[in-house]
Amino acid sequence: MRALLMLTALTFIISCKQAKKSGEIEDAPMQTEVDTEDLAIRGEKLLSTYCYQCHDPKMTIDNILAPPMIAVKNHYIMEETSKEAFVADLLEWMSGPSAEKSKMPDALEKYGLMNHQVYPDSVIIGIAEYLYDNEVEQPEWYEKHHEEMHGSEEE
Repeated sequence: MRALLMLTALTFIISCKQAKKSGEIEDAPMQTEVDTEDLAIRGEKLLSTYCYQCHDPKMTIDNILAPPMIAVKNHYIMEETSKEAFVADLLEWMSGPSAEKSKMPDALEKYGLMNHQVYPDSVIIGIAEYLYDNEVEQPEWYEKHHEEMHGSEEE
C-alpha cells in the first residue's frame, strides 16, 4: 500500500514538471485581438442592457429620460482624462449620484438627479471601459443640441 502511494505521488510530480517544460502551464496567451473584440461586445451589451433604458440614443430629444451616453462621455472624458480616472469617476458617480458629483449641470437641471442604481462594480467598470475605448451611438438631434448649448468646436 505504501508503495502504491509513493508511486502515485511520484507520477503526479513528474507529470507536473513535464507540463511546465512543454509550456502547457506557463505559456498562457496574453490578451489577443479576439479577446479585445469580446470585451468590446461585452461592454456594448452592458451599455445597452443597463444604460439605454434611460440614455437611449434612439429616443427623441423630447422623450429621452436622461442625457445620451455620448453627452456623458463628452462631459466626463477630456483630452487629459486617463482610462483609470474615468473608470474611477463613473464608479464614484454610481456609488451615489449627487449634484455635487455631477459634471453636467445643464443635464441635472433638465432631467433631474439620476436615481441610485445598484450594479456590481464589474458591470460599471465594463461600461466605463467600453465608453472610454469606443465611439458610442449618438442621437440624430445631438450635434445640433450640443452646438446650441456649447457653441461650435472652432470657437
